[in-house]
Amino acid sequence: MCLERKARVRRTKPPRESVVAGWYENASLLESYSIDLSSSKQYSMRVLATRTVGGSPAWLKALNAVRDAMVTPFGVKTSGEVRASRADNERVDFFPVQWESDDEIVLGEDDRHLDFRLSLLRRNSPTGTQLVATTVVHSHNAFGLTYLNVIRPFHHLVIRTWLLASRSES
Repeated sequence: MCLERKARVRRTKPPRESVVAGWYENASLLESYSIDLSSSKQYSMRVLATRTVGGSPAWLKALNAVRDAMVTPFGVKTSGEVRASRADNERVDFFPVQWESDDEIVLGEDDRHLDFRLSLLRRNSPTGTQLVATTVVHSHNAFGLTYLNVIRPFHHLVIRTWLLASRSES
């Protein structure tokens, strides 16, 4: 009988093989986390991204609603506006797809206060298959830096929650 190890999200070095590696220099935020994938199924990156960010729990949806309400007076795009700006096949949840290959998908958006990218990279490791989530943000102004500092304490919780969701067997 094979017992599966408990899922553990680990902070890791941003992968040099990621298509967003060119964004690492001078980033206002650069973080990478990884998790071992539980299934030997080889989902497409679009399906894996949907499993990861598409089924957010209620607390995360509420946090996003608060974020949208807070940024609206400043002219920052809300998640609804971003969602409406792209066709269903050009986004995962409300995140626009910027790039996609067999083993990586990059989600992100550019706005007047900052540009962000979330790379989900599948790679082989000595223990099996890993999913590496790398967030890269470039702030454009003081508002962008302030916004980033407000969300920073929640960011690692969001990414960890998403990575754990990637392992769900739905």
